[in-house]
Amino acid sequence: MTRTTVRSLFLGLLAMAATTAQPAQAEGVLTLRDRLIVASSNTAGRVSDLLAGSFAERWGKEMRPDVRHVGSNQALALFCGGVGPETPDVAISTRRMPSGIQQSCRMNGVRDVIELKLGFGAVVLVARRGDPMPQLSARNLQEALAAERPTSDGIFAPNTYASWSQIARGLPPSPIRVLVPRGDSGTRQLFEDLVLESGCRDIKEMRLLFDAGFRRNKCISLRTDGRVVEVAEDQTVATLMSSPPGTLAVVTFDEAMRSGGNLIALPLDGVLPTIASIAAMDYDPTRVVYLYAKRQHARNKQGVGVVHGIAELLTEASSESATGPAGFLARAGLVSLPPAERVTQRSIAERMSTMSLN
Repeated sequence: MTRTTVRSLFLGLLAMAATTAQPAQAEGVLTLRDRLIVASSNTAGRVSDLLAGSFAERWGKEMRPDVRHVGSNQALALFCGGVGPETPDVAISTRRMPSGIQQSCRMNGVRDVIELKLGFGAVVLVARRGDPMPQLSARNLQEALAAERPTSDGIFAPNTYASWSQIARGLPPSPIRVLVPRGDSGTRQLFEDLVLESGCRDIKEMRLLFDAGFRRNKCISLRTDGRVVEVAEDQTVATLMSSPPGTLAVVTFDEAMRSGGNLIALPLDGVLPTIASIAAMDYDPTRVVYLYAKRQHARNKQGVGVVHGIAELLTEASSESATGPAGFLARAGLVSLPPAERVTQRSIAERMSTMSLN
């Protein structure tokens, strides 16, 4: 990400928080901003919003963090862009901070970074109870849904597959019909990253495409001939229930679990998505959701700092009421970490322990 892009995103954050960016002073306490700014990846958007809402309920509506939804790379780049009231205090992402962005943190003076694991997120393919349940792989899905498929002479042709049986031996002859959330949804981005791109890895013609951007575009671009129907994320389940028999849909694990048995999650590459398989990361379309916070922005013992609320947010985010098996973040499809790991995350939050940057 270029400096110009990061700067423009900073400006967007500042515009969003313009009404709360004035210094806050009370009884000897001085902070440069009175609300937290959170840069959240779209895929962690519901987690971030639920966490911000719970924080506001506990500490007051005027304390509700300002959450900006951007891509995972953008959220982490914004976070590492520098120290001060014009930069985010927190980043929430469905990917761990890569070494290149960690180096950007160091170069920009962001040294004391706290890293928390919040839990696991997963995307699943579902059918209605009683409908056919094809045993699919990520490659089957990519070949069925891609707008184009490679030919033996190295060119790409429109995808004309009409039934699952045309994709691979053993699949049913039922028509290909799949509902996917629109491109602006976090679930769609996870599906692209963890299923469609994964399905490309074993396709020789795709591996021969050396331009990463071009290869990704070929992997994730979906057909527009009616076999794939894009719907608003919050309408996916309702649309599936009124669709022809055999229609499949891409939803979060949480949505599948909340359906009361009306939706059945399909195995992918032979692994059924369950709490156990997601927690063990045996189910491939699974990612850890991370929260990063700047210790440098927290108030010191004299009550001086960039913003107040960092310690409180860390406490909230690591609590059993948030990330435990019955925690409110389960409503965002978050699967809990193992008990011992949750204890470790609470200790990190309480101590505000910082990670070692590469």
